[in-house]
Amino acid sequence: MKNFEKVSSIPCNHRSPKIVGGSEARRSELPFMVSLMRRGGHYCGASILNEQWLVTAGHCVCSGLNKIFQASQIQGVIGLHSISQYLNGNSSEKPIRINFKRIIPHPKYECTNVKNDIALLELEEPLSFTEGVKPICVSVEKPLIEYENQLAIVSGWGWTNENQEEGHKADILKKVAVKIWNNNSCEKSYKINGKPNSLISDTQLCAGFKSGGADSCWVNSSCHKILFIHTYRSGSRNDS
Repeated sequence: MKNFEKVSSIPCNHRSPKIVGGSEARRSELPFMVSLMRRGGHYCGASILNEQWLVTAGHCVCSGLNKIFQASQIQGVIGLHSISQYLNGNSSEKPIRINFKRIIPHPKYECTNVKNDIALLELEEPLSFTEGVKPICVSVEKPLIEYENQLAIVSGWGWTNENQEEGHKADILKKVAVKIWNNNSCEKSYKINGKPNSLISDTQLCAGFKSGGADSCWVNSSCHKILFIHTYRSGSRNDS
């Protein structure tokens, strides 16, 4: 576990990415994944940091009015594989529904801005870890440049196609490997492809392939990159 900080009472879940193109995850293969739910339906993903805390995207805790949710307005489901089986009461793995005590967005995060897009969720009750419920690894030592061209796993229940008319929201937890980009190259690519005002900050991470075909979820944040924590820690130093 070199270069990964132990932030929980047990070793974090660390796997080498082997999938490019996307596939269904096996049950309990990604035990740090959490489904965030509101009004009875899945809308975002989160990851387990330790027994008391989850990490998610800042925009996952923003309401339609661009205000931070109250902790009581959202819930989490841990150990989830199939959303439909869980909602229909037919899930064999018995996912755990959790409530939150506090939502803490990055102090410089704004719902209308993509910078510092991270939030912490404090649980009302601490988790008990099992084979299907474990924390994610948190990278703290290596600078982001050392991750360039490595593969990061993205997982979640998001859209299966960038075109919503051709795709659908995944029911089974999905995973895909994407290549981490140099931020300068990423910014240039955005500008070349018709987005001249795009700026990639040092609290952000780019990942994907020039040829496309493998990416994180579009529209929502039902997905998480396993190696994304390093950039979020950079943001926690109040970078802007």
